[in-house]
Amino acid sequence: MSLRLTASRFARAVRSASLTAAVATLLVATYPARPLSQAGSLVLSVELPDGPSAGARLFSQKGCARCHALGGVGPQIGPDLGGTVLLGNVLELTGAFWNHAPVMSAKMQELGIRRPAVTTTEMADLVAYLTAFRYYDNRVRAPGNPVAGRRVFVEKNCAECHEGPASWITPGPNLQKYRGRYAPIFLAQAMWNHSTQMSAQMQTRGMPWPTLTGTQMTDLVAYLQIGSTADAAEPVYFEPGSPRRGQTLFAQKRCGECHAIAGKGGHGGPDLGMRGREMARSVPDLAAMMWNHRQQMHAEFTRRGIPFVTFEGQEMADVVAYLYFVNYARVSGTPERGRAIFARHCSACHTQGEKHVGPDLSTAPGLDTPIGIIAAMWNHATRMEEQVRQRGLTWPRLAAGDTADLTAFLIASHRPASSPGR
Repeated sequence: MSLRLTASRFARAVRSASLTAAVATLLVATYPARPLSQAGSLVLSVELPDGPSAGARLFSQKGCARCHALGGVGPQIGPDLGGTVLLGNVLELTGAFWNHAPVMSAKMQELGIRRPAVTTTEMADLVAYLTAFRYYDNRVRAPGNPVAGRRVFVEKNCAECHEGPASWITPGPNLQKYRGRYAPIFLAQAMWNHSTQMSAQMQTRGMPWPTLTGTQMTDLVAYLQIGSTADAAEPVYFEPGSPRRGQTLFAQKRCGECHAIAGKGGHGGPDLGMRGREMARSVPDLAAMMWNHRQQMHAEFTRRGIPFVTFEGQEMADVVAYLYFVNYARVSGTPERGRAIFARHCSACHTQGEKHVGPDLSTAPGLDTPIGIIAAMWNHATRMEEQVRQRGLTWPRLAAGDTADLTAFLIASHRPASSPGR
């Protein structure tokens, strides 16, 4: 299901952000990126979400907004989530949950808040939403500057073709009638679809191809939204893209003929699944990146005999969402390193192949997927805290990359409880 949200409705939804998000965004932001492929590594893939904003509802239902503000709106018990962003792959959320579990539990107990349990499906929605937080951050927390947008409009020569009275003879349409009709991704889509005509006019007039930063794209949208002449009864929607639909469109639009995803696909353009944090940007940043490479892409289309690709409706939003999420949803871990982490942090209570204080994690249900492991660790934290106190142990902290390696080990060694030999 894909949610259709106005910018204001989405902002209200984000303001219900949770304790989980605070911990994740504060910790994961400090984690360095790790290579997707290492000797002996196992690629761990998280299923791409259909509607990344679905988890916003859970933040409210789980009572998380009782502690956290967003952009200064809400309680100040926990960190203000409006001042943090999520950097890192989704598996690093596990380490963030785990490392701060005692602090979170103590505060919940003080406030009389019962620790919410989550299912694997709920955790998948929460993780997708947390990942999307940075993706939508520009729309929620950093609106564009229309004054700066006006400067961009002039400096990039947009005014040469798209401004003036209707009686003026200009190559491009007067954009006055479109005021208030844009979100950044839709502006990018309209620009892209008309870029062939724009390129021809620029060459005729001796104009260089204009490049844009994500901030400039956002400011340009803010300028175009001033003094809307659109029908007020017809709302302007900002609909989050669907990474799952975007994956299908990526193939249908033949993007994979020039771009690989983590080594799988064509060559000629960069591998979009290996660019890590370069792709972990806001919607305007990604749209501007695509716009800036338009000329090289068009030349490659011509060389390969591929018709110029255009987008309709939500298509560009979906493709951009896919390119954003594919890097967060792919990570590798090394089972052998995970085995060492398990021995160091987990073996005091858990063993592989027999029952100990805790369950045998090689046969425990739900530990055969990355999201399942994240959910299990979150739900298990309270019981673990009790055991740590009783045994006088130190809470085991997971360093950067440990979560991926531990997950790889648990998945590689997992088998159904009914396996022969049990």
